[in-house]
Amino acid sequence: MDFQPLTKDNVEDIYELFKQNEPFYPMPLAYFLNGTLYDEDYDPEMNLILINSETRKPIAALLAVIRKGLIGKVCYIKAFIVDISQRRKGIGSKMLEEIILTTKRKLPLSASIFYGESRPNYWQPGLDLRHTSLFFFLKKHGFKTQRIRYNLTVPLQNIKNVPKKTREEYSFIRIEPQDFEKTYEFVKEHFPEGSWAEEVQLSYKNDPPTTFIAKDPNNNIVGWATHSNLFPGSFGPTGVLKSLRGKGIGGELLSWCIWDMKQKGLTTCTIMWVVGDTIKFYSKILGAYIHPVFYPMSKRL
Repeated sequence: MDFQPLTKDNVEDIYELFKQNEPFYPMPLAYFLNGTLYDEDYDPEMNLILINSETRKPIAALLAVIRKGLIGKVCYIKAFIVDISQRRKGIGSKMLEEIILTTKRKLPLSASIFYGESRPNYWQPGLDLRHTSLFFFLKKHGFKTQRIRYNLTVPLQNIKNVPKKTREEYSFIRIEPQDFEKTYEFVKEHFPEGSWAEEVQLSYKNDPPTTFIAKDPNNNIVGWATHSNLFPGSFGPTGVLKSLRGKGIGGELLSWCIWDMKQKGLTTCTIMWVVGDTIKFYSKILGAYIHPVFYPMSKRL
């Protein structure tokens, strides 16, 4: 099989391939570009495209990146699709074999390969279990499941109240360019674990930016909430200074994001990667329900 890289010349055809064969999380082309060619870790060798020699149209794509994770550099498969008419012909197995060989060449012998979760620029926190055929395909090829992860869906049709611009002594605004760096530093300082600061930065590319911030009377940032940095309607990350939690600041920031989504014509919000009692909180105040669920899957190379 003669694989080609993902390029500016074929990316729109690859986007259409996913739209036609992957019904979960359709996204505008701009978001697809942000997660592929415009990803800071984009590497043409890690993106495999198979073209039909007769139609000259793509029939399969495996999109991956190498990123620094909690256990060092690892390979993340961001998306993997074979046209439904071309399945059970060994194409997927050959593509996976090729990406494993490339990863082994680029990384130490102890490296791992994961599906999903390629923070900060990712679409899903694992394998969407609705993609059943891919789940069993990866299991067949030695991938192991980890602890299940949840996204929540929020219907927006019942959201009617305009959020407040002030609450007690705190004000709430959409982030402006003069606060980009301050917000990044705030998140980096107070929420240093993980990649939240870098995820917030992704929202700066949207027009207008999709992060809202809370400020105290001295114009200091005390909290933030971000939406639609991964795909339209995605919510998170969000956080408030520990000393100020329980004052309703986080809830007001959430309300601004939800309201902003509805004004853009979206009908649902997806709260990303929710754990523990937070699920009950969102269910109570927004009517959120668990949907969909994901298994992070990985394999030692």
